[in-house]
Amino acid sequence: MQKEFIGKDSFKKIKYIVDELHAKRILLVTGKKSFSLSGAKYKIKKLLKDLEVIVFDDFQSNPRLEDAESGSNLVRQSNLDLIISIGGGSVLDMAKLINILSAQNDIDFFDIIKNPSLIDNKGIPLVAIPTTAGSGSQATHFAVVYIDKVKYSLSHRYILPNYAIVDPALSYSVPSNMAASCAMDSLSQAVESYWSVGSTKESRRYSSRAIKIILPALKESVVNNDNDAKDVMALAAHLSGKAINISKTTAAHALSYSMTTLFGIPHGHAVALTLGKFFSINYNANKNNILDQRGGIYLNKTMKELFNMFDCDTADCCHDKWYELMKLLDLEINIMNLGIKNIEDIECIVNNINIERIKNNPVLLDKKELFKIFNSIGI
Repeated sequence: MQKEFIGKDSFKKIKYIVDELHAKRILLVTGKKSFSLSGAKYKIKKLLKDLEVIVFDDFQSNPRLEDAESGSNLVRQSNLDLIISIGGGSVLDMAKLINILSAQNDIDFFDIIKNPSLIDNKGIPLVAIPTTAGSGSQATHFAVVYIDKVKYSLSHRYILPNYAIVDPALSYSVPSNMAASCAMDSLSQAVESYWSVGSTKESRRYSSRAIKIILPALKESVVNNDNDAKDVMALAAHLSGKAINISKTTAAHALSYSMTTLFGIPHGHAVALTLGKFFSINYNANKNNILDQRGGIYLNKTMKELFNMFDCDTADCCHDKWYELMKLLDLEINIMNLGIKNIEDIECIVNNINIERIKNNPVLLDKKELFKIFNSIGI
């Protein structure tokens, strides 16, 4: 069971956790820029000043297996009591990978990625502290890892951090372009979770609450840089993480990963580019293409509930509002302006989709439909 500390000054709970665990030797996994920019570097010095701290920050922004291996070897060699991760979603994922991989004995790391059932052992206690209001990685039992530029998602209950600290003040200094992408990632996760075939009553409580928090706060948080709005966005990101921890994400996420690895489009932006198209696709399901075992009536009701959250009556209205939000946040909505310029580029994306995530979508999607989506956003 994860312990959560949410709100301003919750960062100070690190001292409580360290004392509770009697931790003496700590691995600190951080981003190089975000650690200083967020103010966490200064704050944590005071909290850990009498302890032995090893810093691991030598890794790329999209977590690579070879970087996770380096961190795991460091854990094995250092007789550590605790791992504290501070950063965006990729930093938190890296810490989760390091922790779980280092705990497995005599098993090839790539074999673990391919077959999570090989995981037998828990890692040491892990604290996850986000510096962005985006992925909600602190609340999930997944970790993204890239092997030869191919994205994998490792999933196991032992991956969930033992502690989550969500202090919104750490996100106050995030640049507006990054804040926009993170905000759309959080909103996309909540929307996808709500219609996911894996949704439950509990996940839908989290996701609907996240959506209802994000929509009125989005402009104030990102465009007007209002700290009160950033406070609620931090909570919403955590809720969206808790939602997908149960339901997992769906088609928009499945399509996003290759846009990030092949074309350098930030993750949340990449997800948002196609998500608006799925309001119509999922609403117009029929008996031949529906994947949700709860049936067409259930899915129709679900989509209408989502329309209502967006203050809409139709899928077209939601579609239009979605892309208006992206424009408001200064996020490009035409893929041609983001480097995806021809049919060959789209083929690269479609041929590298995440099959597991696309199966969570309530409606079956074939390649023809996927090409149609991309054609509608630029080509």
